[in-house]
Amino acid sequence: MRKLLLSAVWVIAISVCPSLAAAHSNGSSSLTPEQVQVYADFIDSFTQTGFRVLLNRTFPLSLTVVAKDAECLQGIHLETVGKSGEGGHLLGPEVLRNHSIRIIGEQDESPVLKRQEKGAATVSTNSGGNGSGTLTDPGILALSGILFDTSHHFAVIKYVFLCGTHCNSGGILVLEKFENRWSVKGRPCDGSVFINATNPLSMGRPTP
Repeated sequence: MRKLLLSAVWVIAISVCPSLAAAHSNGSSSLTPEQVQVYADFIDSFTQTGFRVLLNRTFPLSLTVVAKDAECLQGIHLETVGKSGEGGHLLGPEVLRNHSIRIIGEQDESPVLKRQEKGAATVSTNSGGNGSGTLTDPGILALSGILFDTSHHFAVIKYVFLCGTHCNSGGILVLEKFENRWSVKGRPCDGSVFINATNPLSMGRPTP
């Protein structure tokens, strides 16, 4: 009888609040309009890098590699990580603004990376090893959760380009809001930028 009662309560909860059921099933919370704008403005600016694939799930933002007195954080009072900056959000078409970018899940990541590594090897071979070859696609873009300051004039985000075993790159940026748009220019965090990292998402990557 108790099991039947609990089942009935859960069915009622699902019918009353479908968004709660969705969050329970995929382990993700929905984005606020402000978060959507931050991601959309960021992607807008980063399309200049030539990336064509976006990972659909964010990962938790960790600032352990950024010194407390880092220049990028000067004068900024950040909210607590529990309030913003968490991971587990799903990114959808709303952050793309009609850009020709493919959104993939983690299950599709490995095949894309294999093609990326194959392309890198082809470029290296064609250049004769002299460094003249160039990759127009930096890899799969993965984005962290967003950490706002208390005034919501600044937003901290980590980006990672996944392109294979030894060519991953990324860093942490502080975005500033100018005239209702989030700018990616001006505040990279020293010490957070990396190239050729083996496990760029090992710190705080969400569990599939």
